[in-house]
Amino acid sequence: MENDRPLKMLHGYGFGNAKNDLTEKKHIIERRIDDLQEKGYGGIVTNVNMGQNYLKDAEDWELFQYALQYATQKYGMKIWLYDEKGYPSGSAGGLTLRENPDFECKGLVLVKKSASAGEEIVIEKPRGHLAIQAVYSIDKENKFRNLSTFLSSQGTLRYTAPHNCEIYYFITKKLYEGTHAQHNTCAARRYISLTDRKAVAAFIRNTYQAYTDHLEDLNLPKDSVQAFFTDEPSLQACYLNKGLDPAQIDDPFDPEFPLYPVVAWENGLPELYQKKYGEALLDRLHELFEGDSCRVKTTRYQFYTLISDLYEEAFYQQISEFCTAHGIAFSGHLLLEENLLHHPIFEGNFFNLTRHMQIPGIDMLFTKPENVLRFAETPKLLSSVASWYGRKHVMSEISGHTENALGIPFDIHDIVCAQLIQFVLGVDIFNSYFDDNILTTEENKLLCDTVARVCKEFSGKKSMANVILYYPIESAQASVKGSDLQLYERPYDPEAIACEESWRGTIDALLRNHYMFDCADENVLAGADISCENCCIINTVSDIRYHALIIPKLAAITITALELFQKCADCGIPVIVNDLSPALTVFGTNTPEAGSHAIIRLLSSENVTNVTSQSDALKSLRYILPPNIELSGDAGQIIALSKKDPLSGKISYIAVNVSDASKEVTFTSDLREPFDAPPPNTLFCMDPESGVCQELPVKILSGDRISVFAEIPARGAVMIRL
Repeated sequence: MENDRPLKMLHGYGFGNAKNDLTEKKHIIERRIDDLQEKGYGGIVTNVNMGQNYLKDAEDWELFQYALQYATQKYGMKIWLYDEKGYPSGSAGGLTLRENPDFECKGLVLVKKSASAGEEIVIEKPRGHLAIQAVYSIDKENKFRNLSTFLSSQGTLRYTAPHNCEIYYFITKKLYEGTHAQHNTCAARRYISLTDRKAVAAFIRNTYQAYTDHLEDLNLPKDSVQAFFTDEPSLQACYLNKGLDPAQIDDPFDPEFPLYPVVAWENGLPELYQKKYGEALLDRLHELFEGDSCRVKTTRYQFYTLISDLYEEAFYQQISEFCTAHGIAFSGHLLLEENLLHHPIFEGNFFNLTRHMQIPGIDMLFTKPENVLRFAETPKLLSSVASWYGRKHVMSEISGHTENALGIPFDIHDIVCAQLIQFVLGVDIFNSYFDDNILTTEENKLLCDTVARVCKEFSGKKSMANVILYYPIESAQASVKGSDLQLYERPYDPEAIACEESWRGTIDALLRNHYMFDCADENVLAGADISCENCCIINTVSDIRYHALIIPKLAAITITALELFQKCADCGIPVIVNDLSPALTVFGTNTPEAGSHAIIRLLSSENVTNVTSQSDALKSLRYILPPNIELSGDAGQIIALSKKDPLSGKISYIAVNVSDASKEVTFTSDLREPFDAPPPNTLFCMDPESGVCQELPVKILSGDRISVFAEIPARGAVMIRL
């Protein structure tokens, strides 16, 4: 699969004037696709018409089929299939829940009251809620009392407290009011449970099977239908976007519906928790909402791990299996990937989920270059998944959504630079929501031609990453608490905030210092070959060899992850940890002391450096392992990517200037690597926007090193072939 050119997100053709004239509608399709081809696009991400009879109208399917035949047979365009009537994906435009209302997404809420000795507490069953899961009290001595016998047949609790205590009342509800399912820019529509295999299987039948059925007998060119695109599926277990009400209301909502603190839930979850962890969940439900002890963090870590596992098995694994069976890749992107602390709320472990995508994907809602770089963790995380699981491509849904919403102007040079930055971060398929009718034909061509040039230059070349950054998902899972606040108003403990800032800051520091690196979670690190013979961590899928491991500041960790860090250190691999303390919460030990002892042993190891800041981490890394190609004169405003041709050994290198001023920089490389012959007098250089090529004079340095000088334009880039 080679997508050198961006694909256009195309959800409709504007048939308004055609009315019932099928022939005219086909002409409209032809003119639109002709126009996109003229502007330089390589394909479309498209769908059957999103009208009232979504997925059921014979004429809609005929027009969809015609568009695919025309685009692929006339122009060889690539096709991606969009899997929902808008977003978020899962409802099949409401068909899935009409099939079975019990498939609806569920959450667990907490109603809590403080009681003084002798005070009668009354908690009525909240309006519109479902099943009571547990009711109990906990006093100041931490004594637990089950209060289920004080419930009426209508679910009202009446209880007179003998002592000062906290009363906890837990009940499930359907997750709609206040969630992303209600508050988005597309349509307010009830949502399915993505942790329910039967619900997801119904979604697959309604959507994926319908599309593959209508692809039969079309005689499209081989491999022209490349992928299914899923858009922002999530657990919905959070309130957000208050005040953002879409014009289209498919399912009425109750504006007075009570919004209590909430976490994700699924039928049978207590039994699954008991089976997986050998302990009861219902007596510890309050720990999902409050507390910071090691025991409490363990409950949250286990809960969110289980939720992530259920989501993985029901949604990602099932859809991936369907796509594999039909020879079409599974792709798309998740919801709000940009913040580590949001991962447990909406999804879970990104490695475990997106490894099932044949083309892992993201969305990038920003266009101003510095904003794109500020959220580099998203493309970097998904490109790391691709590296560890042998995926050849990473997709980004690109748009200027955020700038448009905030009224921030941007131009074509911002747009192009944003995609070059993402390319450096590992993205090589770009699906565009930019309005091609606002951009001029020349601007569309500039975007498409630039992407095509960089993709062609780096096609088939191997990553030169040599550093691993640990993905601290356990810290996020241990830290997130159920809340009734809007997403961006939720409080987090200082340890959780420090972890997220360290994770994001380390990514930024590595990029601005031109290190090639991949992220890794515990599972991929456990599956890697930690080689004492070669003093490196070997990615057994892609044969990438990493020579250093960086651990950001943690809020919690597992004992098995600590053991992997220790194994790396024992094998002579430098391990840089950020402010690691023996007081850290460690999961999977019989006693807290066991975790402390493991950390103390790690910190006392010869190859472990404990630093207190990102700058110190970079100093330690540079002392151990300088970048394979060094840049000077960039003032931290240039990020770069290098890849090696596995046959010739030549290196392709791209450097992107994210600033509004041109930069005069010097590239310095060892002569021994990649050269095994006399040094060249010049090096090939291309401006990817203009396509202009030149030969840069080479300067021979002492110590078997060479350097070249280049000027990189503002928000521009250069490609050099070494």
